[in-house]
Amino acid sequence: MRIIVGKNHPAAPPASGRNWLILLAAGFLLITIALTGCGRMPPPAIWQPSAADSTAIAAVIEANRNLLTVNFNETGFQYFDWLISDSILKKAIKDNAFKQRYICDSMQHWFDSTGRKWAYKFIAVADTVSKETTATVTVVETIPGLLRLHARKYTRFLRDSIIITPSETIRLKFHDTLFTDTSMIVEKPINGVVINGCVLKKENGQWRFWKITGGPRFYAPNPDDAPYFIQAYLTNGVRVDTFFLRPDTLHFGCQRFYEYPDGLLSYSVNDSVWVTGLYTAVTDAQNFLFYNNTRYRLWSGSRLKLNQTGVQWLYIEQIPFPVLYDAGGELTATVWGIPINVKGGGQ
Repeated sequence: MRIIVGKNHPAAPPASGRNWLILLAAGFLLITIALTGCGRMPPPAIWQPSAADSTAIAAVIEANRNLLTVNFNETGFQYFDWLISDSILKKAIKDNAFKQRYICDSMQHWFDSTGRKWAYKFIAVADTVSKETTATVTVVETIPGLLRLHARKYTRFLRDSIIITPSETIRLKFHDTLFTDTSMIVEKPINGVVINGCVLKKENGQWRFWKITGGPRFYAPNPDDAPYFIQAYLTNGVRVDTFFLRPDTLHFGCQRFYEYPDGLLSYSVNDSVWVTGLYTAVTDAQNFLFYNNTRYRLWSGSRLKLNQTGVQWLYIEQIPFPVLYDAGGELTATVWGIPINVKGGGQ
C-alpha cells in the first residue's frame, strides 16, 4: 500500500458538509492503515514467567540464602578500645545529668534467629535483543536482637528531682557527674533491616545464580535514622579500591550487580588488606570491622590477613557514640557487607 502526498495534486471538487466529513474520516482511516498495516509489525507481547519459572527461581534463592543474609553477630563478648574522649563524656553529663552514662569495654551483637523475617520479590525479563532471560531479585530481611555492652564505670543514681512547671510537676532521675567503678551488662534492642539482591539467568531451560549486589546494607532501626555512608577505601598495598554506595562504572559499590564470583573485588590468598578510611556523614561515632568471625576497631592501620580462599564478607559498622554511653535507647547503626573473592596462587 502506498499513499502519495504532495502539492501538485488537483484540488478536490466541492462537497456538502456531510460528504466532507465522510472524506475526512476516510482520510484518517487511510493514514491509520498506512501507519499500522504497511510493513510495521505489532509490538511483541510482554513475557510472563510461568508457575514453573516462579518455583524454580524460589528454589535457587533458597539454595543461595547464605549469600544473601547478613552474619556479623557474635557468639560472645569481644573487647573493644574505648575511644570516646573525656571531654565528650564530661560535656554530655554537664548538658544532661538526668540520663545515666556508661564507660564500656566489650560488646556483643546477638541476633534472634527465630525472629528473623526473610522476604523477596523478583522481576523476570526476557530480552529478545540480547536473547537473555533474567530475574532481578530484591531481598529484604528484618533482624531483631540485642546489643549487649559490658560497663566498667557508670554514673550513679543520686535522687529523684522534682521540677515544677506552670502546668505540671515532673519527676526526673538525677545522676552523679562522676564515674564510679562497676561491672554490669547493659542491653539495648536491635531492630535492623537488611537490603540485598541478586540476578538469576535462565540457560538451557534452567535458572542459575548469576550476579549479586556489591554488598548488603544493614540499617538499624531504618535507613532514614541510621548513619549515612558514602564510600570506603581498601588497599592491598598495590592498588586502592574505592567502594561506593552508588558506584559508577569505574568503582565498586553496594547498589550494582556483579557476576558471582569473578566480578567481585578480588585479592590473592595471603594478601594483607587495609581499610584505610570511611567517608560518612557522621563523625561522632565508633567504627568497627568484622572479618572471619572477629571484630576489629576501624582505623587507618586496620590490617586483615586473607588466609582462606573463596568468597568472604568484610563488614564495616558505624555506631554513634551516644549508643555506647547513654542508658536506654536502641542500636542505631549502619553496616556494609563487602564480598571479596580471595583467589589461590596462580589464579
